[in-house]
Amino acid sequence: MVRIKRYYKDSSPLVSMLRTTGVVLVFFVTGLIFWKNYESTLEKITSRQRVYDQTKTLSKSQRKILLNFARYLKDLYGIELKVNINKKHIIKPDNLSKTLFIGICPPKKKAVIHFPILLKKSLPQEFTNYMETEYCKTYLSKDTWPIGLINGVKLIYDQLNNLSNE
Repeated sequence: MVRIKRYYKDSSPLVSMLRTTGVVLVFFVTGLIFWKNYESTLEKITSRQRVYDQTKTLSKSQRKILLNFARYLKDLYGIELKVNINKKHIIKPDNLSKTLFIGICPPKKKAVIHFPILLKKSLPQEFTNYMETEYCKTYLSKDTWPIGLINGVKLIYDQLNNLSNE
């Protein structure tokens, strides 16, 4: 087999610089693509942890609303949102000091909303008491809990916006 030797000594400095720039550009674009892929994969994983729907009842738009609210809470207040919808019973996480937890069990018609201490002290007490005790009963009795969940999240969002406007 005959090897063909290539010498680039005959090429001009401009061609050598363009080749080097091209190689660097290829490495940069490849790194950027991997970085974006990593971000989207990480977002998918964390979204499953934030909103868990065992009943598969929530639509994509409802999940998106919940995930946007979770991002809003995390970015502005440093508070995690966990929504847990189960068929058999409500499973509360252990550490709820910085977590707004919403647990729903549609077959048993039970719901739990737990506000972290920071939110409980900053929001009006009547509002948090109403959300924790009375709010979900109406929607669970009519089997319209997905709409109630989204409306409840919007109520909390509005209350938080009222705080930031004051």
